[in-house]
Amino acid sequence: MKINAKNYFKIDKTADVTPTNNIIRLATKVQIGMLESQDTEKEITELDAMKDGLELQDDMADFVQRVMRYTDKQMNTINDTVSIDKFGEGVGYLIMRLNGISDADIKLSEQKQRKAIEDSKASK
Repeated sequence: MKINAKNYFKIDKTADVTPTNNIIRLATKVQIGMLESQDTEKEITELDAMKDGLELQDDMADFVQRVMRYTDKQMNTINDTVSIDKFGEGVGYLIMRLNGISDADIKLSEQKQRKAIEDSKASK
């Protein structure tokens, strides 16, 4: 499948991606890390939370570089210019594409999420 994540990572490159076992395993590892980072029930020290967060950031960067085949220089540019929120959105986009969701469906989902956020702000 062809993936272009310029809207998230500011690099206009279309990668021809095959969802190989290794890429899917890395995507799953990132998803697990993201879910664990949101688990408020889990008892963890602040230091361990910071270490886990740093490891998750590294895993996410590895995932993006592997899927999109960005060079180290391109990754440095991304890491220096893209906000952590936008980077996270980009990781989510790549995972959805690897799971077979079309660009059109992703765009529609993002529009619904933005509208829900705007509606919740307006009701306050």
